[in-house]
Amino acid sequence: MNAYEERTGRSLASRFKHRFVYALISLGGRPLAYLFLYPLVLVYCLYPSVRDKSRAYVMRRFDPQTKWDFFKHTFRLNLTFGRTLVDRAALGILGAAEFKADPQARQTCERLIKQGKGLLLLTAHVGCWQSAVNCMQFLNTPMHILYYRNPKDNDKTVAQHSGKEAPFTFINPAEPLGGVPEMMAALSRGEIVCAMADRVFGNPQNAVEVDFLGGKIRVPYSFYRLAAATQAPVVIAFFPWEGIGKLASWVFNPIYVEDEGPSKQHYQPYAQQFIDGLTQFCIKYPYQFFNYFDWWNDYATTNNR
Repeated sequence: MNAYEERTGRSLASRFKHRFVYALISLGGRPLAYLFLYPLVLVYCLYPSVRDKSRAYVMRRFDPQTKWDFFKHTFRLNLTFGRTLVDRAALGILGAAEFKADPQARQTCERLIKQGKGLLLLTAHVGCWQSAVNCMQFLNTPMHILYYRNPKDNDKTVAQHSGKEAPFTFINPAEPLGGVPEMMAALSRGEIVCAMADRVFGNPQNAVEVDFLGGKIRVPYSFYRLAAATQAPVVIAFFPWEGIGKLASWVFNPIYVEDEGPSKQHYQPYAQQFIDGLTQFCIKYPYQFFNYFDWWNDYATTNNR
């Protein structure tokens, strides 16, 4: 397992702490679990190793002038992340969430699906994406999630909490071909494939350079190559947390990727378009960005190898 796989989906809290939060949700719902998050997140934020996980983003997004400012931004970021995780668990345990899906975006997705080319839904590790993929049955189309389950992930999925079958199937990117055959097959059947387009899984060379928050980062380009090969439309969507048990959808206009051959540089503009959308999201929802590593240093390190 490489470093990229190791940091994907790895739980910070122990299995016991997860179970304790699940018990709070069962006893007092989301409000009781939210209350417990305040001391829990405060304690975690006292650890330098925890603060360092989001340091690069906090410094670039907020430019804190004092250590106290930095700590406050870090605390709010981690508190919001904790709330999204509580809401995901509560969706399975309590079976309820308020998903404010934009009607126009819903109609757009339905129209694209009717074209029979499938739909490639690209999102990122922001907001309530984990809850959102469990609330999209209204599209009435089979959905597949490209998802790597880290053995060190102590959290349960919504389906594991509810005891019901998940409304989607998983495609494992750790397979030898990275799940590409499964994604192509699903799109050829006119189905939905959802993937996180903000992290490189595997070889960092399988990525293109883009600009994000004043620096260079790398993101995968394979999704745009896949869209070009299958002629599936691409929809960029993020799902912000809007309050206790509430999430919304923020969907951009569909993208049609031209097939310009295998060179990854042909697909760099599409990757930049995705990151531009992510930038807009981070401006409006600054405490809902949950990539806990130094994206910009990864770029510098890879370039200097």
